[in-house]
Amino acid sequence: MPRLIAVIPAYNEAETIQDVVADLGTAYGDEIAVVVVDDGSSDDTGSLAATAGAVVLRQPVNLGAGAALRLGFRYATQREWDTALVIAADGQHIAAEVPALLAARADGADLVVGSRFHPDSTASYPVSRLRRAAMRLASRILRHRHGISLTDPTSGFWALSRPCVEMFSRQLPSRFLDDTLIGLSLAVRAGLEITEVPSAMVVRQGGRPSTRGLTLVYHYARTLLALSIGGRS
Repeated sequence: MPRLIAVIPAYNEAETIQDVVADLGTAYGDEIAVVVVDDGSSDDTGSLAATAGAVVLRQPVNLGAGAALRLGFRYATQREWDTALVIAADGQHIAAEVPALLAARADGADLVVGSRFHPDSTASYPVSRLRRAAMRLASRILRHRHGISLTDPTSGFWALSRPCVEMFSRQLPSRFLDDTLIGLSLAVRAGLEITEVPSAMVVRQGGRPSTRGLTLVYHYARTLLALSIGGRS
């Protein structure tokens, strides 16, 4: 079993964070270090994560998932490990699905994306028609601009190599969706190998998303425009 480090960005996820940390600990024991980045939460996310056994890094204010990941990745670059994971704090990502990501990493991929919509996926995942259309448009843009074909480009379930983590620790955008979509673009431009594997996920297990409704539409429109006008790799 390779040495693992899991980075979990978390904002007001007190309802779920203990279970997420505990599931990883149960699955991988001493082989995994779990790092929770408390992104300016107003609830007990940080203290509950620490109680569950995670290393907790705290940001004084909410700066966004990308900024939280950068902090976690900077911490990771100072440690020894074979593969880094990015796991959602809301319980969407299942520890039992991690081995598929690790297998693809072992085959040489620098960034492995767990996909809810992969043709080989055996589980369905509910998503609104508008959001699914936006994901498909993002997939088309990434294929046209960068030559990569992904069925779930906004997935935040990742396995990463050290070169990818080191780059993201410096360059990953902080704004919502930019951390995933623009992050993929950065990885392609850096010549890193990206692959996708089918991954079962569940809906968030507690709390509520920080971005919804018209705000979500705005973020999709802004990020898709940025991808569209970006130069080819």
